Amino acid sequence: MVGIIIGLDVHKRSIYVTELKEDGNINEQYEMANSEDCWNEFRDRYLKQKPEIALEVSTSGKYVTGLLRDMGFSVHMADPSKLPVIYRSTRKNDREDSFKLARSLHLGELSEVYLPSAEIDDLRSMARYRKSIGEEITMLKNRIHAVLTRHGISIPATDIFGNRGLRIIDTRSSVLSSMERIMLADILERIKDLKDRASSIEDEMARCTAGNRDVSLLMTIPGIGVYSATAILGEIGDIKRFEKKEKLASYAGLTPRQNQSGNRDIKGHITKHGPSMLRFILVTAAHSLIKYSRKMKMKYLSIVRRLGKNRAIVAIARILVETIYVMLSRGVEFNDQIENLTERKQKAMAARSRNPAMHKGLEETVKLFIQKRDQKMTG
Repeated sequence: MVGIIIGLDVHKRSIYVTELKEDGNINEQYEMANSEDCWNEFRDRYLKQKPEIALEVSTSGKYVTGLLRDMGFSVHMADPSKLPVIYRSTRKNDREDSFKLARSLHLGELSEVYLPSAEIDDLRSMARYRKSIGEEITMLKNRIHAVLTRHGISIPATDIFGNRGLRIIDTRSSVLSSMERIMLADILERIKDLKDRASSIEDEMARCTAGNRDVSLLMTIPGIGVYSATAILGEIGDIKRFEKKEKLASYAGLTPRQNQSGNRDIKGHITKHGPSMLRFILVTAAHSLIKYSRKMKMKYLSIVRRLGKNRAIVAIARILVETIYVMLSRGVEFNDQIENLTERKQKAMAARSRNPAMHKGLEETVKLFIQKRDQKMTG
């Protein structure tokens, strides 16, 4: 690599800088504050020299990477788990770490992490937040199940949190203590609030992805709606960064571990490398897909006879992600779609994109939070 190389060891309040000359030797090492003024000085000093900059992935590192790219620098974000072994040693300090990054980039041995665009990063953040709401709802529902089980209450309903199930809970609540009734009422209220928040986030997803070609293509797959499509696109990013469908499957962690030596070739469980969010969405979608797609159902049943249900659904998830690669890279719809289902999903998405935003603005929320805190302190 020709030209100036800079390695940055990034912390919340400070940055350690190692500048290498074109021959790879250290030109200068120094520490600077992680502040707007210092970054402006950094830009004025280096931008015209067009250096290549390396830094490790971290929360602060992502911020600095975005900042430097906006300034016009060429930035490389390193995966710390894959830095060359020869640079791992018992010596670890800011000076040494910034040098290792610069040196690895100079030698062409830096394993880089994909940095999504601001738009894709927003989709990823929304989808992951929506998933966290779902996990919180599940946790609260499990607490209700535990209270009911403790009193031997069994609800003969497919969904005990549907209208019929809730009415039965109400009629059987006399066996609960007064404190348990208060607790269940509070949990149910929190579940309702969380469901409203989840719906509001999905409305926002619909607004943000309205007219997005890739989201429209993904929604032609039975079992994938606006939430799933947004999550998949947010985790994959630019499909062009994957050379072939097997690379995407490997990124999703859905390829088997392999132990090959001589004539022996043993394949084990999936690697589970890459974003767990993507695997979660794909496996969830696979469960729905085998109900709607006859072709996928036949493949699933064929695999079940050999490997069992759990491994079969993972196999369908891998087929699904490889199918998604073909769809996005070629711009084609799912070849076994149910047209009236796709049409209903698209109409529902369009309707949701027109729903008024239910969440409060950040400024309004902060003011309300401060107001309530002040009232509590003076009350």
